[in-house]
Amino acid sequence: MRSVLLRFLVVILVGGALLTAILYVASTVDSRPPAVVRIELTQHLAADEAVALTTTSVEVAFSEAVDHASAQEAFRIDPPLDGSFSWSGTTLTFTPTDPLPLESAFTVAVDAGVRDTAGNPTTAATDPFAFTTVGSPTVASTTPADGDDAVALDAPVTVVFSTLMDTVSVESALRLTPQVPVTLRWSGETLTVMPDGPMEPDTTYRLEIDTTATDLAGTALDEALELAFTTARAGLDVVTVVPADGVEGIAVTTSIAIVFDRPLDPASVDEEQLAITPELAGSLDVLPLPGAAGLAETGERLLRFTPSGPLPVNTTYEVALAPGLRSTGGGELTEPIAWTFTTGAPSATLSNQVVFATDRSGVTNVWAMNPDGTNQRQVTAELSPVTDYAVAPDGRSLVVGDGATLVEQLVDGRDRRLLTDEAHLEFDPAYAPDGRTIAFGRADATTGAGLGIWLRGVAGGEAAALTPPDELTGDATPSPSSAASPLPTPLLREPAYAPDGAALAYVDTAGRVAMVELPADRLTTAPVAASGPLTWLPDSSGVLIVGTRLDGPIDEGDGPRHEPGLPVQPLDPAGTNGVEVLRLFRGSQRAQATSFADGAARLAVDGNGRVASIVLDRAGSGGQIWISTAGGGAHAAVGANGTLHATWVAFTPERGTLIVARATEDGVPLGIFLVDLDTGRAERLTADGSRPRWLP
Repeated sequence: MRSVLLRFLVVILVGGALLTAILYVASTVDSRPPAVVRIELTQHLAADEAVALTTTSVEVAFSEAVDHASAQEAFRIDPPLDGSFSWSGTTLTFTPTDPLPLESAFTVAVDAGVRDTAGNPTTAATDPFAFTTVGSPTVASTTPADGDDAVALDAPVTVVFSTLMDTVSVESALRLTPQVPVTLRWSGETLTVMPDGPMEPDTTYRLEIDTTATDLAGTALDEALELAFTTARAGLDVVTVVPADGVEGIAVTTSIAIVFDRPLDPASVDEEQLAITPELAGSLDVLPLPGAAGLAETGERLLRFTPSGPLPVNTTYEVALAPGLRSTGGGELTEPIAWTFTTGAPSATLSNQVVFATDRSGVTNVWAMNPDGTNQRQVTAELSPVTDYAVAPDGRSLVVGDGATLVEQLVDGRDRRLLTDEAHLEFDPAYAPDGRTIAFGRADATTGAGLGIWLRGVAGGEAAALTPPDELTGDATPSPSSAASPLPTPLLREPAYAPDGAALAYVDTAGRVAMVELPADRLTTAPVAASGPLTWLPDSSGVLIVGTRLDGPIDEGDGPRHEPGLPVQPLDPAGTNGVEVLRLFRGSQRAQATSFADGAARLAVDGNGRVASIVLDRAGSGGQIWISTAGGGAHAAVGANGTLHATWVAFTPERGTLIVARATEDGVPLGIFLVDLDTGRAERLTADGSRPRWLP
């Protein structure tokens, strides 16, 4: 009886299990439709999966096995193409019969109705997958670029194509002359041509790839590559040494520097290579050229020794640089360099001194001397050539500019401050009569857009834009936001304070001269294209302008534009035809004609209202000096028969005397002279120099 009961229980349990299994299978029969997992190209650009080579196929991956016929029927490509289908597992591949056309757009989609093996259909079409085909292959870039020079002797040449190339066809189409054994290496679209040994120095090489080169689809290169570059010279040459050899009166704050003709390899620099006698403590650096000198430069061409403190006065130094320094291109300094210089004695003020600019130290800087030419000494020691300077009214400080940056310092060299940041170009400095404020022009360093006239206190602090009222003209000085304008804003230049300090005049390169009554409560402008700095009359009643009157309204878009990446050059009428001297009174909106001689420029005014001008010759470098009244009347030439060819003129505190920079008609400097107004007699003070001023 017990065994029968056990057999009955076993049958019940097995039957229950079978029933459970049957019910489970019945409840899990496949009822879900298939899905498209992805649509993609089999051949595309490495950098963009939606740009196809012309020989591409299209793959559609499903989530499960599907009925091939229903999937192929649902496949759509627009524009339609002839082609064939193939399968690999759950992936459909459509291969066009012919290569796809260049630079064409396509979309791929899978319509509803694709059935899986259980018969479940898709109910909606996929989102379309869009792609375009490549154009003809091109050369996207090369290194070095066409026309580069000073290329390292062992430098590889890289060619980046717009698409994957058939490497065999490219290598067959490539020629390098003069011939050099090379190894070719590929990385995606980039071909690197590696010289097996150094190339010849100072030699022009040509790399050519003709149009038999093709991409992977067999499409020919759109345009042949013709790349020419010149290798570096074998040696390393010195452009200049600072301070220059044999020069006396050097500033005690000077650096000791060497500018080379190409970038240096910092790893080749050893402090033991540079010897200075008497010995100096300091640091040796390899740097790019500073300021305006470095705007168009690439690489570190400057070797600079910075003393740890001011040098002793009236001391002769001997400097020697040993061979061994190398350029990044492999050139080497093979001969030693040696030179000497002697420091001067700084003074605390430039009062009753003649100030001038000269490059005698190796780089143009501001120098000073006594009115008789003695005690000539360097005041500034910049490594970028100074193109403009302004001296404070008390003669104890000055600001210098190189067309890109402004630097302020005390006359004795102390407290040097770089005023300009990397985002801006700053130029045309001018002190207010009370000496408390410096006005200057500013531009955006990236775009070249003018940013207006700015003011900065001499005690430091942030600069502030001068924004005069627009009640008369509707025009305000451009704000910093003008850097984002579609067209770069013209520059505002040459700010000049009236002697009474109550007005500031400036030049708008769009074609205006403007006057602001301070503190910025009235703005007047006159349509004049100024070609030089503005010169205030001694009674502060108005300015003299060298330029051209304009008729009609001024269109801001017509003004000249400053080219980004270049320093702002001094505003000077040299080489300009048709300029005249005009007079503009405060509050007036129209400049008046004067009777100055044609070509009169580079004006200077004394306290009695007399005006000195230089009537420029055809070359524009200089000309005869004339003395006139403020209206141009009662003028007379200085010196007989035009023999006094001047490039710059200024009145001196001594009545009847001018300070003059002279040069030959070919522009060869003759020096700085004191000239007697009555006799024209010229007494030479220096054998070089420009832009002289005798400060009271």
